[in-house]
Amino acid sequence: MDPTTPQCSRWIPLEGNPEVFNSWAQMAGLDTSKYQFVDIYGLDDNLLSIIPKPTQAVIVLFPLKEGIKNKQMEQIDTITTRGQHPIDPALLFVKQKVGNACGTMALIHAIANSDVAYTPDSVLQKFISSCKDKTPEERGDFLETTDLFTQIHLNSSILGQTPQPTNDEDGMQTDLHFSCFVAAPDIYAKGGQENVAVGASSSTSISSSAPEPMSVMEHTSPFMRSFLTDPEPKEGQLEGMRLIELDGRRPFPIDHGPCVDVLDDAIDAIKKHYLSQVESVYFSLMAFGAAPPDSSSFYVRHV
Repeated sequence: MDPTTPQCSRWIPLEGNPEVFNSWAQMAGLDTSKYQFVDIYGLDDNLLSIIPKPTQAVIVLFPLKEGIKNKQMEQIDTITTRGQHPIDPALLFVKQKVGNACGTMALIHAIANSDVAYTPDSVLQKFISSCKDKTPEERGDFLETTDLFTQIHLNSSILGQTPQPTNDEDGMQTDLHFSCFVAAPDIYAKGGQENVAVGASSSTSISSSAPEPMSVMEHTSPFMRSFLTDPEPKEGQLEGMRLIELDGRRPFPIDHGPCVDVLDDAIDAIKKHYLSQVESVYFSLMAFGAAPPDSSSFYVRHV
């Protein structure tokens, strides 16, 4: 997490690897015999082809360098002034209020917005149910004050290969951060959504001066109209979906356009907005979806 971000509490950072994330997910109530996080070892077609299908989410761990920060500020400024394709209000987005909790934030965003099952009365089920009628800010406050994930995060933070930080201000600082990409329904593809304010949704309002509802195609600028023209999906691809980035440090979810394949489209967005901005050995990517037939081949440990 960015150390300049205001915060009331701070957790030990999670290591960005599948062993840690699958341990967290299993303790929180996910059936990891069916769904798991796996490493993305490289971005060429051969390495991407070994990722189990379907992919439900992609998580990127990235360095908080100036190039990436500037690109993110540019995105936020553009959306604030020009709007973006409206976000499905059913999407679960949580603002980050706890320092170093970005790993847990990415886990929640990935699992809660995927078509997966988790144990009834589990920590995940309790948190997601409690968030239904809350705003992103209120969800962030709830995550900070509830003890639902505290022990799970602590237990997961001691896994992995990274030495444990010292329990002081300097030892708890990190310049790495997680962000999550998921697919969400295009509200214009649902029908009955002909008059929706472009650039804002009920759960992700970005400005008090959001535009009035408008007829989608007749009164939309060429800039926004480009968001509304989705390519025809090919066999096996998603239809009527958008690629959404969820990062609790940012004021709202980011729409990255039509999504026909979560893995491929997320990789394209990560190349454009992250990998092209800085050179670093600290990038790391994971995919979330169907558990691989042979988990050992992905260095995934069942716990």
